[in-house]
Amino acid sequence: MVNLVWFRNDLRINDNPALLDASDQGTVHACFIVSGEQWRQHKVGDRRIAFIGRAVNSLAKELASLGITLQLIDAANFSQVPIALLTHANNLGARRVVFNAEYPTNEVERDQAVTDVLQANDIEVVRSHGGVTHPPGSVLTNKGAPYSVFTPFKKTWLKQLQPDAIRPLAPPPPQDSSVHPVQVDHLAGVPVSLGATDWPASEADASRLLKTFTEGPVDHYAHTRNIPALSGTSKLSAHLSIGTLSSNQCLHAALQKSPEKLADHHTRAWFEQIIWRDFYRHVVALFPHVSRGQAFRRQYNQIPWRQDPASLEAWKNGRTGYPLVDAGMRQLRATGWMHNRLRMVTAMFLTKHLLIDWREGEAYFMEQLVDGDFAANNGGWQWSASTGTDATPYFRLFNPTTQGSRFDPQGLFTKQWIPELADVPVKHLFEPHKTPLNLAYPRPIVDHKRARDRVITVFKSIRSNA
Repeated sequence: MVNLVWFRNDLRINDNPALLDASDQGTVHACFIVSGEQWRQHKVGDRRIAFIGRAVNSLAKELASLGITLQLIDAANFSQVPIALLTHANNLGARRVVFNAEYPTNEVERDQAVTDVLQANDIEVVRSHGGVTHPPGSVLTNKGAPYSVFTPFKKTWLKQLQPDAIRPLAPPPPQDSSVHPVQVDHLAGVPVSLGATDWPASEADASRLLKTFTEGPVDHYAHTRNIPALSGTSKLSAHLSIGTLSSNQCLHAALQKSPEKLADHHTRAWFEQIIWRDFYRHVVALFPHVSRGQAFRRQYNQIPWRQDPASLEAWKNGRTGYPLVDAGMRQLRATGWMHNRLRMVTAMFLTKHLLIDWREGEAYFMEQLVDGDFAANNGGWQWSASTGTDATPYFRLFNPTTQGSRFDPQGLFTKQWIPELADVPVKHLFEPHKTPLNLAYPRPIVDHKRARDRVITVFKSIRSNA
């Protein structure tokens, strides 16, 4: 039987249940659908598109080594996908189409439309779960409801974790055919060479990065992960977001030295980050309204967010007058990545200090981030804005000044990204406007205490009217 594997955010041959399922059932062909217009509607930025393009090129080579052809199909938006996929399947004589699930609402609706069209034409559709450890709907409360708070979700998730069950799947055996891999120079109009030096995108690159992290830095992760001047995080988020690496591969790598590793404080802290990714994907799958631009806590759809284009642009450009915020935003614009501590600080600054809609920040991060995963990005923004699951209390605002002193005490990260503050002594670095120096750096665009009072008043008003 001829099987067609539809690759999406699972650009790997290892630990890929859809690919292995297809191989078990007969001959395998593969495709990747380019939906440039839809990607732009979803705010996918150039750097991420280029990263995906490089991963697709690498995947094509890996599949060719197995005798599997990967073909690219153009379907500008999701509405065109069902007929495009049906046509391709018919041209190949494929009677089964196999893919790994995606969970945002637009993707779910696309996949249902694909399923309806293919099944109407006597083509079997098989969906696997290659992007999570536990599929959505399998981690529930005692009452059978989905979790909306992370800690009890984590406890149940861990209870259901069987170390043997996270052993990564092997790649499929080779087919008896000779294949020349497709190679693309541009994907959706973006040169795939964009950012190639900083963001190598192959499955092998992801494996090397994972190996390097789990053989050393993970042993100090709980202490170093919050210090942006250090390489204390895994930097695997981009690979996890497009599936050149799976969460099970991460978990297995951390545990393979010793099953007792999970008892280690540092390894457990890193494990939690993997569980958070699962959690947010479960939220997206089981609470579809968050994929439609709504607050998870619906009462907060009534927040009267400020319209302040000048402050929004100052935030985007790293010109708020708060050095740690600005350093993080400049890192994002320059590299397509931001340290996780700073994602929280900058997001909370936009939503709490400036009282600007979290959706503005969510969209901007998606445009800039190489690792712009919808579920994780949406979850993080709603957490920071206090509108989401397990959100930080509305009255909690990170003070950017004290955050800077605490997490960049020597100013190494801040001065790297804000060279105009190079001569400011560290003791004044996070309040440079209080020094007598003539600096080419703006004064704070908002006062911390006044901003705190304002946002608390707004949230109290919404809560009292709920």
